[in-house]
Amino acid sequence: MNPFQLLIKPVSYRCNLRCSYCFYLRVKKVYPNEKYPKMNEQVLETMISQYLGYQLHESIFGWQGGEPTLAGLDFFKNVVRLQQKYGKSGQIVGNALQTNGVLIDDEWCKFLRKYKFLVGLSLDGPKSIHDKYRKTVGGKSVWKKVMNAANLLRRYQVEYNILCVISKANVNHVKEVFEFFIKNGFYYLQFIPALEVDETGKKAAFSINSNQYGKFLCDLFDLWKKIPSKISIRLFNTLLAKKMGHPGDFCVLDKNCANYLLIEWNGDVYPCDFFAKNTYKLGNVMEDDLKFLLDKRNHTFGELKKQLSKDCMECNWLTYCYGGCVKDRRFIDNPHPEKTYYCEGLKIFFEYSNEWFSNYIQKFSQT
Repeated sequence: MNPFQLLIKPVSYRCNLRCSYCFYLRVKKVYPNEKYPKMNEQVLETMISQYLGYQLHESIFGWQGGEPTLAGLDFFKNVVRLQQKYGKSGQIVGNALQTNGVLIDDEWCKFLRKYKFLVGLSLDGPKSIHDKYRKTVGGKSVWKKVMNAANLLRRYQVEYNILCVISKANVNHVKEVFEFFIKNGFYYLQFIPALEVDETGKKAAFSINSNQYGKFLCDLFDLWKKIPSKISIRLFNTLLAKKMGHPGDFCVLDKNCANYLLIEWNGDVYPCDFFAKNTYKLGNVMEDDLKFLLDKRNHTFGELKKQLSKDCMECNWLTYCYGGCVKDRRFIDNPHPEKTYYCEGLKIFFEYSNEWFSNYIQKFSQT
């Protein structure tokens, strides 16, 4: 059986922030009668026992939200207890936690370090940029709390990386953002473009367009290529891997969607966190086998990634992006739903960086 991962939303859409570009708050409409959703013991144990029962060589649990730390530290202590209960000798069990950092304190860090959680910390840059779209429910800044979380994670030697959303707040401030990350010792970075709709169904004001994304990547690349061995940027690492004949391990640019299932607080299963909608629901862990749901996903939702436009099939960069993320294809303002909204921007970047990547790999292979 091929390995697959679980992406789990233990408190669903619940969050202590109200980021303007958050795509998951809309899941509240899926569960309108649940004010404080939280995964209960029965769902948690069923999910863990079933998943670890497959005895995959590697079993990865990704915990996201909303804000997953709202489930509480005791919840995650129970997670580890159940993983130890149902895990078998020789299994590799990993946990990843994506957080806004607001609730991270010493006790959290001691736990995360002890059980080797990989943490993703959401941070969009210096205070003036981060505060533009990432605030509390009452509109207050949390930047200092996020920076404090980063310092605590470093002090306790918890492995973490930075997730930066590219929005109107930082798309024209590449150098400022990059230098901020370097100055603060943030060397493992991932950049995700904001692309959402507003109340009218049109592209939201904070979203960036294709040309802006392409320019951002080119400018970021110019800064990164001066110190590529010091800074890890996921998209650039993916392109290096592809050029060297290795898997990219980044679903946005891969031929197939990532091999995972999304598990909601009540055990509902969806194909992807961007598609946690009633029309895409696959089943529920309390009633269905995860392997069955994974096969169902791959034979339904998984086929969407393969539906490429004629432009994609004839494109020189086809194997670099395979039409991009399905979420960025099926966007209301995208006139060509069989290729990513960011197609032209990616083409600009692929063309701009191609020669350097080729030369870098050639030098690497000669050392």
